[in-house]
Amino acid sequence: MLAGHEWAYTLPTMQIVSIPASGRLITLEGGEGTGKSTQASRLAARLRAAGARVLETREPGGTDLGEAVRRLVKQAWPAGMCAEAELFLMAACRAQLMRERLLPHLTGGGVVVCDRFADSTTVYQGRVRGLDPATVAAVNALATANRRPDLTLLLDLPAETGLTRASRRPAEAGGDRFEAESLAFHQAVRDGYLAIARQEPDRVRVVPATGTPDAVEARLWAEVSDALG
Repeated sequence: MLAGHEWAYTLPTMQIVSIPASGRLITLEGGEGTGKSTQASRLAARLRAAGARVLETREPGGTDLGEAVRRLVKQAWPAGMCAEAELFLMAACRAQLMRERLLPHLTGGGVVVCDRFADSTTVYQGRVRGLDPATVAAVNALATANRRPDLTLLLDLPAETGLTRASRRPAEAGGDRFEAESLAFHQAVRDGYLAIARQEPDRVRVVPATGTPDAVEARLWAEVSDALG
């Protein structure tokens, strides 16, 4: 024990079992107001029309547990919510979604279109909230059973524009404390996503989210066609 009765913690090396899954996992990422939900639905519809068996879902959410977590993490709390609590709540939601819905669908050869995934945790709780990157990566790996997206579509928009768009859409019950964060916070989110795109250009495709929904959909479909054939 250290002076002042503080404990020293080290992150253990974890054996994480990877579950084979032959299907395709496509994720949509981006800051607030970039149109992820709209484009996820449009992409799922186009994939179905092309003959794919598609599961469309979202994070946090996608299961009964996940939707309950969604309400918890988005609402404002009088004493706030620490970054560590956010991290573990998001991980709990993701672990349930993976095992209850995503992995069975992927193992059967289906396509998953997911509005947000582990990159959101890397950005929001890691890069922006300041949690240790190695810890965040380990928690993500455990929650996802080491299953990474085959393709990530990053909808990119200036933070100011995204917040303006977000303010116009119907509010979720209980509000959204992420949207209530400062402009500097949302700029950091955008920067964090673009940093991941630079690090993993083969997986992460940056798609400008400006213009009409139809124009954005066309850009997304071009990237999906190029990446997955």
